[in-house]
Amino acid sequence: MPADNTRPFKSHRYDVFGVKIARRLTLFGDQNLSAFIALEADPSVLAYCERPLVINDLKPKRVVDFWVERESGEELWLLLRPTERTWRSEPNLPNAAFNVWAAANDLSIVLHLPEDLGLPDEARRNWGEILRYLGANSRFVHAELSDQIYRMCGDGRTIDEIQNLLDDEDPILVRTAIFRLVHEGRIQIPSILTSAIGLDTLVVSR
Repeated sequence: MPADNTRPFKSHRYDVFGVKIARRLTLFGDQNLSAFIALEADPSVLAYCERPLVINDLKPKRVVDFWVERESGEELWLLLRPTERTWRSEPNLPNAAFNVWAAANDLSIVLHLPEDLGLPDEARRNWGEILRYLGANSRFVHAELSDQIYRMCGDGRTIDEIQNLLDDEDPILVRTAIFRLVHEGRIQIPSILTSAIGLDTLVVSR
């Protein structure tokens, strides 16, 4: 759970549901929302936590934005503010003691500039739709349906074609199963960055 819930001055608040961590979380600022989407969209990310700890010996104090777990190890993400852009090129930043502590605990420090995690508006809307579907309906989708859809995709089918082939299934659950496969990285939507998801959206096996 977060170590600090202080809302930065003038930052926008986003209340979202993290599918990978099965709980609601509150984010502050557009950069944190972009990072959240990136974490949910990356199949190699197993789990994460927002604002997991505070670097108290910095002035002013600095909150670590995300803890991230992958099979390859654990990471601490710092989303760099305009005044922190030079941290990437300067040694022992954000703090020498913090860097030593992180290394001793096998935690990799990852410094992200705002442009590192930026997504086109269409991609953000698409992932917002995917995550809303999964948050509301994923528990009702059985594994057999997901596996059946995965086998159907092959070189590509539209969402409409898949729903028509599975007309005995609830179309909401069919679409949720498609989105879960995308979320898991088993299939992909080639147009996810550029076009709104609809019945004519093509999905293909990875």
